[in-house]
Amino acid sequence: MKAFITLTLLFATSAWANLHLAPPDFNYHELRATFVDFKKAHYEITYDVKKKLTTVRSRIEFDSRSLGSPIFDLVPEARNVLLDGMPVKTEEISAPNGSRLRVANAVISDGEHVLEMENTIRENVKYLWWKRGVHSAFWIRDLKDRMFLEQYVPSNFEYDQYQMTFVIKFIGNDRLNQDIFTNGEVKELEKNVYQIDFPDYFTSSCPYFHTTPKGRMRRFDYSYKSISGREIPMTVYSPWYLKTSSFKRYSLQVMEELEADYGAWAHPRFLAYGTIPGTGGMEHSGATATSLGALDHEMLHSYFAKGVMPANGNSGWIDEAIARWRDYGYQRLVTPGFESSGIANHSVYNRQTDSRSYALGREFMGYLDYRLQDIGGLKAFLKAYFAAYKHQVVTTEHFKNNLEFFSGLDLTQDFNTYVWGEDRPEEEKAHEESLHHKALTKKQLLNLL
Repeated sequence: MKAFITLTLLFATSAWANLHLAPPDFNYHELRATFVDFKKAHYEITYDVKKKLTTVRSRIEFDSRSLGSPIFDLVPEARNVLLDGMPVKTEEISAPNGSRLRVANAVISDGEHVLEMENTIRENVKYLWWKRGVHSAFWIRDLKDRMFLEQYVPSNFEYDQYQMTFVIKFIGNDRLNQDIFTNGEVKELEKNVYQIDFPDYFTSSCPYFHTTPKGRMRRFDYSYKSISGREIPMTVYSPWYLKTSSFKRYSLQVMEELEADYGAWAHPRFLAYGTIPGTGGMEHSGATATSLGALDHEMLHSYFAKGVMPANGNSGWIDEAIARWRDYGYQRLVTPGFESSGIANHSVYNRQTDSRSYALGREFMGYLDYRLQDIGGLKAFLKAYFAAYKHQVVTTEHFKNNLEFFSGLDLTQDFNTYVWGEDRPEEEKAHEESLHHKALTKKQLLNLL
């Protein structure tokens, strides 16, 4: 208990003050691109079933700590952009590692600012014939660049946590009637207009949003009595009717296991979209779109990935390694089954998880469990780590420092070899496709709608 309390006090930081976790600013053209701190983002998303057009109007309040041109990201083109009320152009540029991002071509001073713009959403949206409704979802993926919220609306990078509001409007047919599935708080403002509020600890990979015409999904609502004493609302929905009862039974079983291992569920609810076998899954905070075979893996990610959250691509290996370590029965390994790797040794501008995290990361977690066996093993540390840092973003350095403090071990050589080391040709085989996070085609993603 003393170690846990000291762990919390020694390394805890101010809530959501994360600009120090951003990559270094960099020069582009003759200007300086600077990372910023989003405070609030308001998105008005309009689905026009008559025009079969999805548009977004965004208003973002942010704070800049240095002189330069503010960085954000948006994959679609930005239109009618205003910075502090003045028209500006935006440009898609390359970070020093080649990753694409956007910048507002204006120089601002430090302080508070407002960025406004419009864009069109074309990804993962499908309109029905005869103006009867729309299927749309904000699917994400962590193994490829620019596959988080920036696919749909202007957003910041994973280091940043900020409050988001979606106002969803359905127009073009007065008889429209849509279901909304989300991990935010929903309220109906008027007919076919809804507001979804997401908490201020969310990052660009946390929100879950899926809308379908009314009644297209079978929905089960139930609850789970947490070890914290509260009733956790749980929802499973699916167009494949036989799936919902299986998901309900298994989700309750997994919830009991995870709470026993890592502590009380840290999200207001649990929401699962039950997809067909073979599609794998993807995690959000307290929510997932997943096949039954990947459900337990994705629920674990609500502890590590969307409970304790990675600050960047070089930190994403941690949660995938933990999840796969669990998938393999928490194996204890005297030594990893590889000589060296650089799964967290990419550019500081890297935004995607190294695909070798599943295999090499899992083995490294098994090795850490061996090193920590005299003090309860790695799971004892992970339980304390989750309790101390739930709803916060962390880095690989942070993970290592806390491991060392908790255990009293010097893990520098281990991390330098197995995490920040040199890549070996024989380890390239570890770029396996995860059965849990399969790379779905655009057609397959549309079919999930």
